[in-house]
Amino acid sequence: MKCVMIVCMTVMLLFAGNPEKDATAFEETFAQFNSEFGGKDYFAAYETLHSALELFWQRTPLLLHNVRFVRGDDNSYGIYEPRDNNSFASGEKLYLYLEPIGYAFKKNPKGYYEFGFTADFTLEDDEGNDLGSQKGFADLRFNSWNHNTEIALTFTYTFTGFDKGKYKLITHVSDANSSKSATVEKWFYVK
Repeated sequence: MKCVMIVCMTVMLLFAGNPEKDATAFEETFAQFNSEFGGKDYFAAYETLHSALELFWQRTPLLLHNVRFVRGDDNSYGIYEPRDNNSFASGEKLYLYLEPIGYAFKKNPKGYYEFGFTADFTLEDDEGNDLGSQKGFADLRFNSWNHNTEIALTFTYTFTGFDKGKYKLITHVSDANSSKSATVEKWFYVK
């Protein structure tokens, strides 16, 4: 079963403002990287490459990558046990793993990078009937000394009392430091 990804943005568009200026900034950054890397100044090349990633992070919408059901909630970025299928018993926990891209950072007075997410969900049957929802079921905040771009989120859902059938879990993730948001839809079966 494939995940359908819908990217929603309210204010920020990819390369909002001046696309030519942004393209020039990337070209200059990569030219500097090439010069440093060619000159074997690897630490400087790494820093320059990371600055290009930070620029990309500022300009891209929030994306939810590698969305899948996994076997548990004890996951880290890229470290998880995929679930073999999307079939669950009524009352069995569903663990939804995803890797956000493009979230905003805020630097606090102590020097930490602050970033985070809030999430809402809606559950529908296969005919599109709303079976329930919850706004703000998750509020995840992080502080780091680094501009972390490799973060994983795992949401845990438990649905009981449902008949056998096909259901759609809609998870809406909002960036805590910007107006960026994204929604993923994941189908599953109650056996």
